[in-house]
Amino acid sequence: MSIGGGNQQGGAGGVATMENRLEDVEKRLVGMQDELFVFSQEHLNFTTELRLLKEKQSRHEEDVKQIKESTIEMKIQFNEIMRRWDTLDARMFQLLQQSQTDSKSERKVFIDLLKYVLAGTVFAIIAFLFKGGL
Repeated sequence: MSIGGGNQQGGAGGVATMENRLEDVEKRLVGMQDELFVFSQEHLNFTTELRLLKEKQSRHEEDVKQIKESTIEMKIQFNEIMRRWDTLDARMFQLLQQSQTDSKSERKVFIDLLKYVLAGTVFAIIAFLFKGGL
């Protein structure tokens, strides 16, 4: 065995094959270096895209949370509006009933007044006739 770990036969043939092997390994390392650089760039791109996707997901989750909160607030406001509408409806119905009652009492007062005016007119005509009018 030789000191360089080369060929047992000795001579220049073993050194040449060793140099060829080293050159071959160096060429392959250079080729792999380019591939590793491409892989590194792709990894960097994928890492950036993943980070951006996570940020977008976080923003979307925040937007969904805000939409849910807004929906809850709108439901509360809608219920308040409906409650007030029901109250207004009840008040309008009550006022309508009251106005009908007031209308009936006003008509009764007017009819009573008309009766007194007609009765007074008739009484005045009869009194005039008895006193010797025309």
